[in-house]
Amino acid sequence: MNLPKRWTRGLLYIIAFYMRRLFPVLLIILIASGCKKSENNIAWEATYGKGDARFIRVTSNSGLIACGTSEAQPYLVRLDENKMKVVEISADMQGVFTSALYDTSGYITGGSTGGKMLLMRHSKAGNKLWEKIIDQDFNIDQTQLLVLDDNIFLAIGSASPDTTYEMQTGLLFISFDSTGQVLKEQKYISGFFIASYDAAPGNSGTIYLALTRKEAFSEPKATVAKFNNDLQHLWEVELANNPEYGAATLAVIHDGSGMVYVAGRTELPKEGGGIIHNSFVSAISDEGSLSWKKYPESSNSGTALLLNSAGELVVLNANCFFINILEPVSGTDAGRIRMFDECDPNTTDALASDFDIDLNNDFVVAGSLGGSFYLGVKSAP
Repeated sequence: MNLPKRWTRGLLYIIAFYMRRLFPVLLIILIASGCKKSENNIAWEATYGKGDARFIRVTSNSGLIACGTSEAQPYLVRLDENKMKVVEISADMQGVFTSALYDTSGYITGGSTGGKMLLMRHSKAGNKLWEKIIDQDFNIDQTQLLVLDDNIFLAIGSASPDTTYEMQTGLLFISFDSTGQVLKEQKYISGFFIASYDAAPGNSGTIYLALTRKEAFSEPKATVAKFNNDLQHLWEVELANNPEYGAATLAVIHDGSGMVYVAGRTELPKEGGGIIHNSFVSAISDEGSLSWKKYPESSNSGTALLLNSAGELVVLNANCFFINILEPVSGTDAGRIRMFDECDPNTTDALASDFDIDLNNDFVVAGSLGGSFYLGVKSAP
């Protein structure tokens, strides 16, 4: 059928009119369909001065409590469920908070200042109630806090596993109450160098420590040790080691039913020569029997562990905040989560220290980013 010329021109005009308006939309759709889907599902993030966050926990009201060092001083911040600042504590000294306990009465913090153990208590409003600085004949870079009983706490002071001193090191155990009264003080010295970054309570008052050991002229060894409620050394198991290479432990948890999990860093031979750093995870029974070992991330180090609501073992790696999910019975890989779209663990300044899971099953992370005290929330996948 032949249409009149004026009809043809009108139809072409209408088509051109709508194409001009539809073209930008079509272009956006085409570009979007060709883009890689983003993995950078960071729901919230913030920094709090130069330094790094060493510890984080979700509070009962879905807020956060985190501590570390900011502007070279021990620092603690508490946020509400909307991530608004509720309390901010900055100790008037150089040093770091490495662990914290929080209840309705206030805060207990453990850390280090000038190579000495630092213990402090603040009210819920952030007012200082007491402070203790405990000196020893070995260096203390960090303090971990555990709850032993109602109103009874344990502080474990240690050198940093990442620093090998040319002198004797040891562990300092201090039990104390909420008023700051020291109930018991005990030292544990074994070998040339010993350090513990993390501790976990077990059953019947037992305690598990992730340890780094080093003898003179040898590579550091990664171990896990069990102590009873009198702080007596019961057993110790070496983890993920080769006599020619070193390893160090950073994190330990107990599942409450007979298994202990430890994560850290080990060195493995690289194809073509040399060595490569790998994160490792090990599972050990209550009796000290090694069940399995896995090496989830190259050029990395396991720095924190937890069990999620599905009963899976979740490992936080230091470089780039990579998170690995493992099946706890066998260590089988069950998933991997990236914090950032692009991050090279060999060159990154995104360094994780600790994490937790909130009521939405989102990961709440602490560490440093660009040299600043960093907190973030990674949306659940």
